[in-house]
Amino acid sequence: WEFCLAEWNAQFFGDQAFQISEMEKSNLRWESRQFRNGRTWHRWDYPHQLGSSDFPERDPVFAMYYADNWRAFRTWGVSGDSPWEHHILFKLRPGVDRNHREDFKLDLDNLQRPGYSPDYIEQRYERMDLAYETSDWIPTAGAKALIQNNRPLLAYIGGKPDSFTSKDHNFFASETIEKQIIVINNSRLPVSCKCSWSLALPEPLSGHSEAALETGQQTRIPISFALPAQLKPGQYKLSAKVEFNTGEIQDDEFLIHVLAQQAIQHSEAKIAVFDPNGQTTKSLKNMGVQYDTIDANTDLNAYEELIIGKAALTVDGPAPDISRVRDGLKVIVFEQKPDVLEKRLGFRVAAYGLRRVFRRIPEHPALKGLDEENLRDWRGEATILPPRLKYTLSPKFNYAPTVNWCGIPVTRLWRCGCRGNVASVLIEKPASGDFLPILDGGFSLQYSPLMEYREDKGLVLFCQMDVTGRTEADPAAQILLSNIIDYVRNWKPPSGEAVSALCGEGVPPSQHGSEAHGTQGQDALATAFYAGGPEGLAHLQAAGFKPKTYEGRELKPDQVLIVGPGSNNITAYKDSISKMLKAGGHLLAIGLSQEQADALLPFHVTMKQAEYINAYFEPPGLNSPLAGVGPADVHNRDPRTIPLVTEGAATIGNGVLAVADNANVVFCQLAPWQFDYQNNFGLKRTFRRTSFLLTRLLSNLGLSSETPLLSRLSEPVESAEPGRWLDGLYLDKPEEWDYPYRFFRW
Repeated sequence: WEFCLAEWNAQFFGDQAFQISEMEKSNLRWESRQFRNGRTWHRWDYPHQLGSSDFPERDPVFAMYYADNWRAFRTWGVSGDSPWEHHILFKLRPGVDRNHREDFKLDLDNLQRPGYSPDYIEQRYERMDLAYETSDWIPTAGAKALIQNNRPLLAYIGGKPDSFTSKDHNFFASETIEKQIIVINNSRLPVSCKCSWSLALPEPLSGHSEAALETGQQTRIPISFALPAQLKPGQYKLSAKVEFNTGEIQDDEFLIHVLAQQAIQHSEAKIAVFDPNGQTTKSLKNMGVQYDTIDANTDLNAYEELIIGKAALTVDGPAPDISRVRDGLKVIVFEQKPDVLEKRLGFRVAAYGLRRVFRRIPEHPALKGLDEENLRDWRGEATILPPRLKYTLSPKFNYAPTVNWCGIPVTRLWRCGCRGNVASVLIEKPASGDFLPILDGGFSLQYSPLMEYREDKGLVLFCQMDVTGRTEADPAAQILLSNIIDYVRNWKPPSGEAVSALCGEGVPPSQHGSEAHGTQGQDALATAFYAGGPEGLAHLQAAGFKPKTYEGRELKPDQVLIVGPGSNNITAYKDSISKMLKAGGHLLAIGLSQEQADALLPFHVTMKQAEYINAYFEPPGLNSPLAGVGPADVHNRDPRTIPLVTEGAATIGNGVLAVADNANVVFCQLAPWQFDYQNNFGLKRTFRRTSFLLTRLLSNLGLSSETPLLSRLSEPVESAEPGRWLDGLYLDKPEEWDYPYRFFRW
């Protein structure tokens, strides 16, 4: 067992999930000691049991689950269900006397009646249905959702008539909104009701109806609204009220998001499209994009941009040669299937199907006109995956549903349907290469369905967002597709004059151009020097960097110095480092102590020794030296005391990251190689995330790291070839327990 509450909640709530409670911290401390001592344990052994109501951060998940699923089950006609976790949906009110003994009068005449006849109650099994009075228990958000949706009478706003569970909410002006009011009578008597609804536009639209229901029956009242052509973009509330003849009144509401249509920018750039299946080509035609259709053998020297269409690549089929990316070719790779991403390109993937993703770089040009609320529950169904995955029933796992992931058989929960998906096949963020995540999602936000890769002068943008070939177009998907085309068309290699600003503060979004991320230009890639222990050097080399050993030589402004724990004679470097920083050079300080910082830096920073587990901070800006980094990347599952920056630099979170001296110096107090998971599996998640963190910081400072990605895309997989996922993009060998969506049976 691993206690992964924050990581699991992150797929629903984004970065906020890493603002964890003291109870969760206590469990992580306990778990890390178990791992460290080589002990095993049960899920009920934690100081705060998994099956307890100790975790307030879990309440919104239960509330969401019961609100969505309970009404759906009832509408489908499920005749009975059990809220298995009901015992943790209520909490004792403050002030309840939990230790008093309650004596009962001895009643010898009724000893043989059914049930218990206790002499006294003292130690209670504290569960809402077994202990104290009903008034002593306070319902959590999950309990309130269950109570609301489990009443004999239920009325709510459902999706459109042909799919009542759909949550279509993104619309353009002039479109028609289709919903329905669903009324269910599970009471013992026939009922009648009056229904009214309204959409809060500048000139509200409304309607009403009446219905009568026999017991055990339901009725569905279709409602539709034609949005005015001149309606301004924004959020509008759809409200419904149902008044039953019993006197009961139920209300529901649903938020509609109206988006502004965006026109594609036309340009003279020559675009090649490799799209054997034609779904992406169809979208490009509808947008008015001019392009040439090519095959895998076409010479791309005449083109500035290549678009690889949805499902265009296969594991062993031909594909265009994109080696000219190093010379400036720009490539967009639209949705590809799991086996291609894994077996051909070497990514780790999850075929999970997300209905919500989060902005890692909110002001990125590819996200223009899109708020976070627009990136969830898209209309129609995604089509890159079938509604059901192919499973084997493995005897190794007692015939649990099993799939192959990175060549490993892993149990996998049943999956059904693609409705509402925004990203069906997810790429885990690599620890090697200049991969900048634009959107995050999934378990621990460790996946990016929209991510750009840079090598030398070129760009490859991977879009695993389900923007093409949907059964029904969604406005947000259309805008994202248009933005991607415009962004890549206008993108240029960063210039050496790219200006960074900590977390984008003080730099208006309009000045965050598409030409740069990070602080260093890539028209002349920076040279790295390293001062520190051999473990750090080995890690950097494994990640594809080629740092030179620093021995005190004078550094140039276009060079980056990496300093880690274990550097010798560090005091002797201070003058040359000071000159380098004044001239505009950059320094990444990894895991430095107060003494090392004093000996190394030409300015003073203050650090304190403190336990470190987690941090929360807003997404850094596109031009920040921390671009692409989030709280998940600094989440430490092995609580330990480390030096945290407190003064002398702009701190991020609680000082685990910091930026100083006009963004020329970046502090990262977590060193990935200090999480040696070989003898302690509990360190592996932290190793993986901090490895991505370090590579991202170095890439933002202008350093390049080698990967085999470009050659892999062009080269089919040979039958005898070992798995490409084993090396090149990640720094650890995949194991069964690395797959976060395993299916646990009883």
